[in-house]
Amino acid sequence: MSKDFEIQEFAIAITAKNLNPTVLTPDFLKYTGIIPADWELAKQPVYANGVVQLFFNSGLGIVAQPNSVSILESIITKPIAEIQVPKITLNLIEKLSQVEYQRVGINPRGFVTFNSDADAYEYICSKLLSPGSWQEFGGGKVNAALQLTYPLKRGTLNLGINQVNVQFPDKQASAILFSGNFNYPLLGDIPTEKLQDLQNIIQNWQDSLKTFQQLLTEKFLPSSETPRSISVFPPMAKS
Repeated sequence: MSKDFEIQEFAIAITAKNLNPTVLTPDFLKYTGIIPADWELAKQPVYANGVVQLFFNSGLGIVAQPNSVSILESIITKPIAEIQVPKITLNLIEKLSQVEYQRVGINPRGFVTFNSDADAYEYICSKLLSPGSWQEFGGGKVNAALQLTYPLKRGTLNLGINQVNVQFPDKQASAILFSGNFNYPLLGDIPTEKLQDLQNIIQNWQDSLKTFQQLLTEKFLPSSETPRSISVFPPMAKS
């Protein structure tokens, strides 16, 4: 196993009862101050079948469909102070404060690379799963993936574990992808209370990331493994 644990992507996904994705145009986002005025689109926006996809040269993307919106960002090389998802999400819900928000997901994704496909396969099928004859059938080996759910004091943590191939500039590597989803139903009896709860969860997004790190380092990664993207999880330190 490689000693490099990479947090590749961070996203916040929001479910809202009456969210209309078509209002999320680049001009609207800039004029309302949700995103900086000097941001440019990295590629042509997508508006099709009720789905909106906007990706900016800052590395941040907004993907929306009826009743949901996700703000995502590649954060591999970014220090924590430069991660933009929480700030942009708070700007968005402030400007769309009349929307009836229902739940929020704090979603980190990261991977650990391996020397070979066989090593990555063995990690899932021998380290995480119990070996047995069930792993082979019809002349081939099973392709295994795990989906785990951990009830927390607040919400649930869903963890997906999959074998993937990661493309680097100079090579392709076999890896295990850990996809986290902290699912928080919003508390409150009226929309303003749920909005306040949503803001609190987003403001404390680092707590969710710290929990994600703790789960992986204590339960899934050897004690000698240390996350390389240490700036994502500072010592003081989220559908």
